[in-house]
Amino acid sequence: MNAQTIKRLKKQFIPAILIISAALVSAGTAHAGIEEHIVKTETGFYYTVQKGDTLWDLSEKFSDSPWQWPNLWHYNPDIKNPHLIYPGQKIRIYQKDFYGEKKAPEPEKKAEPEAKQYFTFSKINSVGFIRQQAVNPLGVLFQDRHKTTLIGTDSQVYIRPQSPASLSIGERYFTYRTISPIRDPETNDYIGVQHLLTGIVKINELKQNLAIGKVVSSFREITEGDRLMPFMQRNEKIELKSGIEGIGGKLIKSEDNWQIMGEQIIAFIDRGADHGVEKGQRYQVLTPITKNRKYRADKAEKLNLEKVGAITVLYTEDKTATVLITYSGQDLSAGMPIQAMR
Repeated sequence: MNAQTIKRLKKQFIPAILIISAALVSAGTAHAGIEEHIVKTETGFYYTVQKGDTLWDLSEKFSDSPWQWPNLWHYNPDIKNPHLIYPGQKIRIYQKDFYGEKKAPEPEKKAEPEAKQYFTFSKINSVGFIRQQAVNPLGVLFQDRHKTTLIGTDSQVYIRPQSPASLSIGERYFTYRTISPIRDPETNDYIGVQHLLTGIVKINELKQNLAIGKVVSSFREITEGDRLMPFMQRNEKIELKSGIEGIGGKLIKSEDNWQIMGEQIIAFIDRGADHGVEKGQRYQVLTPITKNRKYRADKAEKLNLEKVGAITVLYTEDKTATVLITYSGQDLSAGMPIQAMR
């Protein structure tokens, strides 16, 4: 290649190289200050096209990928030819991370809560309880109208009020009697007074030192001497719950004084609201696997235990609770330990 040819090539390529370099510098300068050309309005973010911009470059800047430029073109229908954009044009952009506004993180999908389980105990109003001190009675039954010993539903009864203001016409009251004292089946420590509910009476008439009522419901035999306490309607629909871990309680006795207990028997445990026991909680009844029949429930954790029964709490007092035996794999008896259902 002679000197003339070399000289001619320099004249042709050096200006072109300078033009390309200037364009690159200009484009770099435009992108370096790209934030200055973005404005926020009520309808969104807009970028003012600068000299040297292309949808390819802007897409890489705003969407982190130049291959997203068709989306940028789609959201700007005023651009007729995507290869021709001009300085001064307003382009709507949708990548707000660029402008310092972080996209709100998508909320974590919360695990669906477990469906609540319920069971219905239609005889909930008849459930008695053990309380440390006996309830102060509002009145005492002293006879029915016909002086019979058997008092049942629809019987008319006479009541001796505790005071003139104890009872009210139209109100209902539990009839009950007490069994005392109830003691720990192992230690013989005093637990409280059992209140055995016998029925519900409605007051129809008040006279001096006398009330006349009608038995609207009888749970068991109602007799003279049964007492009255305020009636409170209980919810027969019971939500089932997990029991308290490490509760360390035991069966005390059955409500009707059965020595051997099985399914559908009402019983009492020596744990109550003070220990965290709530209506609907479920517990297992345990027995030690040992040939020695003489064992203490308070030492049961040191023995090898097996599940022989299940109970559900129906009603709670401070120190005790009334339960329904829902399962018995063998005869259950007072003193058997309980633990949370597993």
